[in-house]
Amino acid sequence: MDKDDLGNVEFVGKVKTQTFKQFQLERLIKEGKVIPASKLAEAKALELQRIRDFEASVEDEERNLKSATMAPKDKLLNLPLTRERFED
Repeated sequence: MDKDDLGNVEFVGKVKTQTFKQFQLERLIKEGKVIPASKLAEAKALELQRIRDFEASVEDEERNLKSATMAPKDKLLNLPLTRERFED
């Protein structure tokens, strides 16, 4: 190659280079076979939060069942009066 052949070459940016290990690790992460430690910590924190929320909802449900009053059996028989639509 001569310098004349490279006369119209333009700079477009840096070429990204990576080692084979980096490429292989990125491929394993994309395929879901490997989970990065940061994602694992986030998943663990999310799971602990779900467990706490579930336990709190169980306690709320138990309190509600103890304090809730039963509806009267004749509730459906004593429905409130409704108005008929007026037509001309």
